[in-house]
Amino acid sequence: MINTHDRLCPICSSDEKKILEQIRFTLFDGHPMNGGYALVQCGKCGFIYANTNVTQGQLDIYYTELSKYEDKVVSTGSGYSQNDRDRLFAVAKFLDQNIANKSARILDLGCANGGLLKELKNLGFENVVGVDPSHACVVMAREEVGCEVLQYSLFDIPDNIGKFDVVILSHVLEHVFDIDKAMAIVRHLLVDGGVAYIECPDAQHYYKVIHAPLQEFNSEHINHFSVNSFRNLVLSKGFEEIQIGEKVFKIASDQDYHAVYALSRKGAEVNNFAFEFDTSISKAIGNYIFESKRMFAEIADLLKEIPQDTTIALYGMGQFSFKLLSTYELAHRTKLKFFDNNKINVGNTIGRIAVQHGDELLQEYEKEKFTIVVSSLIHEMPIRNSIEARFKEKNHFPDIVGFSRVLRRTDH
Repeated sequence: MINTHDRLCPICSSDEKKILEQIRFTLFDGHPMNGGYALVQCGKCGFIYANTNVTQGQLDIYYTELSKYEDKVVSTGSGYSQNDRDRLFAVAKFLDQNIANKSARILDLGCANGGLLKELKNLGFENVVGVDPSHACVVMAREEVGCEVLQYSLFDIPDNIGKFDVVILSHVLEHVFDIDKAMAIVRHLLVDGGVAYIECPDAQHYYKVIHAPLQEFNSEHINHFSVNSFRNLVLSKGFEEIQIGEKVFKIASDQDYHAVYALSRKGAEVNNFAFEFDTSISKAIGNYIFESKRMFAEIADLLKEIPQDTTIALYGMGQFSFKLLSTYELAHRTKLKFFDNNKINVGNTIGRIAVQHGDELLQEYEKEKFTIVVSSLIHEMPIRNSIEARFKEKNHFPDIVGFSRVLRRTDH
């Protein structure tokens, strides 16, 4: 039963909703979203979102103190990998084709390490400004791009930052609890007739490329957009559509990633907007959930083969690991170890078990033999090969379990 005090639809503010799936995960101790949430669909406009009572302030703390986006290896939005650089260049080129004035003042909200700012500067836009809640990201963006970069949450930007001709929200709104307030802030930051560019993952196509089962429904992505919901969003918030559409780009694993984007102009505020129900998203999300559950069933069978008295070392503490820890096969295990190469995660605890750095894997194995479970599906083989090579030098041959084989049946 959903209570009336639960989250309203982030787009139309309706409290009418139906549950599509219970999303369960075990996060770091103290995380406000620990346990999971109900994935729901709005009964008025059809938007799909996480029905969580986490506050915007709690999310701001996460992105300020625990964000993965400051890590050059695992982050996106920095342009350190070729695919990420290509993606950012494509966005900058699109904006270049639609913004004639090279002196336009451009603000990138949630700029991470400044990859998009750099591409815009390379195309001749000198008047660019970045904002990000992470201190480390701000420092790196200033050094890498050489432009003004400020440390603020989207929701605490001061008025003295001024007005902008263009405001960018690239892969930000899927993380935001209060979308209505976010869009009001974008309007406030724009000059009259200014342009907003918004881009997010495309929920309409989640099922086409599954990177891990239910990967898109996690503790970070709490809003799931389609072209239809983007149109509802921008038009209802007083923006005039310039172009709304879908795009595909390559991620670090060389897989396709589908996104939806909107280029819109600030217009007059709208009252009593007639929302158009998104009739196509339910089937697409249903296909994604169905295929994900099939994959989880295969993964459960692989985990069952590990004897109950064996210690399991989970390698890679990302969103899929958090879901694995909520499955019956791991939730009832008492002998667990956690390893991760991202320094942001090292030292955090899950069930009072501290995450150790991946460099300590061999040393810990020599103290106590364990089975290594590689949680990354798309990067399993290079991770496995690296572990085996390192261990072989010490004449160790550990049992390693991975799940990449289940991806072979998800090609659509």
